[in-house]
Amino acid sequence: PQLTEVVLRVPISDDASIYGVKDDRGGATVPFSYRYYVYRTLGTDSEILAVLKDAHPFLVTRDGAVKVDVESRSITVSVSGDVSDYHSSTLYRHANGSDYTAVSVFLNSRPEG
Repeated sequence: PQLTEVVLRVPISDDASIYGVKDDRGGATVPFSYRYYVYRTLGTDSEILAVLKDAHPFLVTRDGAVKVDVESRSITVSVSGDVSDYHSSTLYRHANGSDYTAVSVFLNSRPEG
């Protein structure tokens, strides 16, 4: 991916957040896509873009303005428009590098328009 802009940053715990980033590979003929990740808490936008380049998103869509509702270890994501990839659960590694936490992801999707 060619990650160019952080469009969403929502904390889900003391040590993790949901990040939404723009994937600029689209160009003139293909629309941009947006990739959404659960990842340990990161600092600056440049750090987020660099680290997430090699991570696996739980959602890939053309919607750059998804709505997110966080409740404990569950996330509900509301999307308008195309979804090209979605995983109903994801893991994030804690800052200590050895512990993981599972997160459930629920998707509400509706056609664009």
